[in-house]
Amino acid sequence: MDNRSVIWKKDNGICFITMNEPKTLNAISKAIVAGLEEAFEDCFDEEIRAVVLTGAGRAFCAGGDLAEMVQDGPQHWLMQSPKKLGVVVSTMRKLPKPVIASINGPAFGVGMSLAMACDLRIMSDKATLAQAYTSVGLSPDGAWTITVPKTVGIAKAMEMVLLDKPITAEEALRLGLASIVVPADQLEAETLRLATKLANGPTKAYAHAKALINHAMLQGIESQMDMERYNIADCGGSEDFVEGSDAMFNKRKAAFKGR
Repeated sequence: MDNRSVIWKKDNGICFITMNEPKTLNAISKAIVAGLEEAFEDCFDEEIRAVVLTGAGRAFCAGGDLAEMVQDGPQHWLMQSPKKLGVVVSTMRKLPKPVIASINGPAFGVGMSLAMACDLRIMSDKATLAQAYTSVGLSPDGAWTITVPKTVGIAKAMEMVLLDKPITAEEALRLGLASIVVPADQLEAETLRLATKLANGPTKAYAHAKALINHAMLQGIESQMDMERYNIADCGGSEDFVEGSDAMFNKRKAAFKGR
């Protein structure tokens, strides 16, 4: 059994990347970020023509690793890890080949950010998305504040950050957050079918089209992630984050004070 935090394999022109911390629902830790950085860099291999990102177990990624965050000191963790995560997101967008998120379960907070950094999202009909950051007293990162508003519009994005209602696969499809929704027991097979189709497609044309769309729509992504990092770190020093994270750990309703 492979106990690395991120595992990846290459097969028939496809690189399959798996966040491999099922006990924490693949919560983003320093180890997962480092593994993702290495895995996506490996995808520049010319033999790779499509990439799949998924999570081991019953979740895609349920957010940030709050336990590690609290242990390291929230403000320190929230300055360092989002910076490294930003490198991963930038690499995903610059990668000259299609990246597919295969969303097998909850994609919350930074899990949603990672999914939105992909080019296509294929979702299990049992999977859900959630903004999640504000519910624990944090502001979004991982380019959420540019990729999501660009997809659903400002009004819907603001609804997500203020109300934070879970988004079903059906609603995600309607909003354009999901590209394809399939029955849960068909997700793996349908993901492989999609990745194989793309891996046998016009890779150079895909690469140029992706670069052009990046140029048209996401030119400010790196400066936006810098802003996200400073804002989330500031939130990490707030009383509301202390309360929000404690409420999450203890499965109770948070009593925010607004400071």
